[in-house]
Amino acid sequence: MYPKPTADELVHLVHRYHPAGILNEDPRYDASEEGQRLTALVHAHVTPSPAWTGFIQQLRETFPNSHLWDTTVPYHDPCYSVRVSLPGFKPGGPRDDCVVALLSQLAPVYALYASHTDKSLPGADYWLRFPPFPPEFQSHEAKLARLIESTFGFTRLSNDILLTPVPNLVPRTANWEVGKAQLIDCLFTWHRW
Repeated sequence: MYPKPTADELVHLVHRYHPAGILNEDPRYDASEEGQRLTALVHAHVTPSPAWTGFIQQLRETFPNSHLWDTTVPYHDPCYSVRVSLPGFKPGGPRDDCVVALLSQLAPVYALYASHTDKSLPGADYWLRFPPFPPEFQSHEAKLARLIESTFGFTRLSNDILLTPVPNLVPRTANWEVGKAQLIDCLFTWHRW
């Protein structure tokens, strides 16, 4: 397994891929050295790696009663992502409970979060949670973490590190002002559902 990086090391790393103080809609963002480095990295991962393809197959075998979505968005964010439903998911049904894995393409690190939607309730019940997960999510969380670590050797980041502010950066695809980004947004994606 790779050593666990510090928040400072990861902040330094994301500054190599996201230009400081520039909104992503500004032409200088993509033209910058950092923006070009990020574009090259993301383009190099458009075709899923054999390791990622094999990992998705392992997920199918490990979670036979779950629905899987490879939610990686090529050309956009510097991460691979997958949603693994809890047993009982029915396509088109009102309830969607998943454990979501994000694997960075910038560093050998990953994050997990729990996602819940219940459309059968008035106004719909929706939340995202970082650890500790509710009890019904913990078995999936543990299996998914073991599989990521045994397949890739990646290190799981703590909530403190994931939520570390990176106030002078804007993620490549986020429609934000400077000042709102956290490490999770820059290492993986700002889009969580």
